[in-house]
Amino acid sequence: MQSHAPFVHLHAHTIFSFLDGVSSPQQYAERCHNLGYPAMAATEHGHMGSVPDMYIAFQQYGLKSIVGCEIYYNDYEPLRQKMHADGVKYRSPEWRKENQELAARMFRNRHLTVVCKNQTGVENLIKLTTQAYDTGLFGLGTTQYNRIWFEKLCEYKEGLIILSGCLNGPVSHELRFRSIKDKEDNVVWERSSKECFRDAAAYIKKFKDAFGEDYFMELQMPGVENDEKVFRWQVELADHYKVPSVITNDCHYMHRKDFILQKIMMAISQETTVDSPDLFHVNSDEQYMKTREELHERFTDNGYSKGIDDGFFQKACDNTLEIANRCSKLNVDSTPKIPSVDQSDQELIRIATKRLKELGLDKLKTKFPVDGKLVTYAEQARIELTRFIEKGFSSYFLITYDLIDHGRSLGFPFYPRGSAPGSLVCYLLGISSIDPLKWGLSFDRFLSPSRGGYLLNVKLPEFK
Repeated sequence: MQSHAPFVHLHAHTIFSFLDGVSSPQQYAERCHNLGYPAMAATEHGHMGSVPDMYIAFQQYGLKSIVGCEIYYNDYEPLRQKMHADGVKYRSPEWRKENQELAARMFRNRHLTVVCKNQTGVENLIKLTTQAYDTGLFGLGTTQYNRIWFEKLCEYKEGLIILSGCLNGPVSHELRFRSIKDKEDNVVWERSSKECFRDAAAYIKKFKDAFGEDYFMELQMPGVENDEKVFRWQVELADHYKVPSVITNDCHYMHRKDFILQKIMMAISQETTVDSPDLFHVNSDEQYMKTREELHERFTDNGYSKGIDDGFFQKACDNTLEIANRCSKLNVDSTPKIPSVDQSDQELIRIATKRLKELGLDKLKTKFPVDGKLVTYAEQARIELTRFIEKGFSSYFLITYDLIDHGRSLGFPFYPRGSAPGSLVCYLLGISSIDPLKWGLSFDRFLSPSRGGYLLNVKLPEFK
């Protein structure tokens, strides 16, 4: 283990921030262990999907995994919902032209970093992110965001610590939001610096009044245009309103060299190319998991430290440890929690064999090589069904089948990941759309001989 000044990363994205975060919970845990860092928070975009993996990975090293989320935040969401209910055509070019500032605010998601102090905080954050899919879902098609607003956040604030957010947070955005330009690059709306500071200050006062000592000014140094000015302005405002500051780095990858991989992933998610001017990206290679020493070097060697003494930086780093200390180490039962479906074994067999017959594969005598053994479709179905039942996964696969079937009925696309495309039963259930025998795929996770061999004792209905 290397000797480094202690620090806790409180804003980080894992591979659970799909096509945005590069590093896995296990990689973050190993890095914290090697650096001697006691804890870390994963803050995925709008959800908490990495919580189990983070907990298990950090438990291996006796470290604390802090539960968190980078929520989508917009105080105009209730207004948008009312306008929608009233039939206002707020997406039309005419309305947007007449309401330039409101449209710019209402259509853009702000970000807030939220971490949990205790079990109550975890439960409240789950409620917030989950309910937002019903009460704050905004967007079109597959690009929709579960938005939360101030009153909703306050309703479930117990056990939560709020950081003011990245450069897209409400405070930073108000400091940066100076003008609006049309497609011809003409300024159609603008405001003064005084107005920017006034509105940023209003957010600070509002959050401080609601969250007290659990509200922190989040300071970042991502290396984008004018971010050093925003950094210094935030420090000035935090000092004026007596709000403690904290340094974060909005980690999306482990090392600087991983920047290009993350940029490629972002391009894929936006269906464009890395050199496209339309690619929405920070376009800086600073968002890696830095040490405290690297963060200090960034602070001193750029414009961030202008007029700010070194003691302030050190205190902002120490505050990450203070927050981590406030967050209790959770004792989580990480064993699988799969609901039980009545007669799940029989139902799984029924659905799979029914589909096998519908596809005309039940009588097919052709044998295909699967994991070193030649099998027919019927034999492979027996092998997989036996293993699923033996492992107690019948309910799991039925629930997954039901969720995907319902989602597809609503028009949402679904794609298999991991070993699912190698499963004939997943294909028969519709979880996967790929015939694994036809394409020579393997379902090694459940079926390899090293995991117990092949069993053919499931009694399938006779095909007639």
